Formats: sequence, structure tokens, C-alpha cells
Amino acid sequence: MNKKAQGGLSMNTIIAAVIAIIVLLLIVTFLTGGLGNIFGKIRDVFTGGTAGSDIELTKANCQNYCETAKTKTLSTDLDNVAYCTRRVNIDWSPKDNQIGDDEKTIPCWQPPINVHCTVSTTDKGSISDGQLCVGTPAQ
Repeated sequence: MNKKAQGGLSMNTIIAAVIAIIVLLLIVTFLTGGLGNIFGKIRDVFTGGTAGSDIELTKANCQNYCETAKTKTLSTDLDNVAYCTRRVNIDWSPKDNQIGDDEKTIPCWQPPINVHCTVSTTDKGSISDGQLCVGTPAQ
């Protein structure tokens, strides 16, 4: 019996249909503006950039930076930890989509982020926040 006469769909037809559905969904998402939001969030994750509504993401990042700093045992090891070197621009007052002078290069321990970090070192004992990062160049 001829297999083509059975009327079943070939594997190539099924794969083409799945690809067409995926492309159609991408087009609909693009036309409704959804891709801009998705790509923006992906970009922020990989670049570490933070803007207006991402204060919670920045706080989570700063908390992770603090946990990494806590693994250091000497104060000299803290010179280049991200908790000290990372600065962010956050549009937090009054969320006007403009970064003002008071919203530039904010470290983790200052408002509006307010993630405080205390590290116990063998040479200087317990140090926290700004004292933790003395002499550290900002990025």
C-alpha cells in the first residue's frame, strides 16, 4: 500500500506549522509592545542597569553583593567587591523618567536602596556600609 495515500501529516509539515505559530506569536507580541518590555528587562539583567521602577531588583542585587563581601576575611580583600564598586542611576523622585543629579551613582547603602552590609574581618573587626568601602573607586 502507498504510504502517501494514507492521508497523514508529514513530519516536515508539523515542524513548519510549529515554526509558523512561534513566528506569529512573536509578531503579535511585537505589535502590542510586549517585546520592548521583555528586551528591556533582559538587557537590565545582563548589564546591571537599573532605572525607575527597578529599585527592588537593585536591592536584590545589592543584597547578593553584600553576601559576596561577607566571604572576605581581610579588609584589603574588600577593595573591589561589587557592594562597594557598583553605583546605579535610579529615577525615584518623582519618577519623571529623568535622572536628576541626586539620582545618579547611588551606592547600595544610601537611599532609596538602603541595603546595609556588615562584614567581620580578621584585621579590622566588624565594619559596615561606607566604612567597608573606603578608598574604593566607584564604577
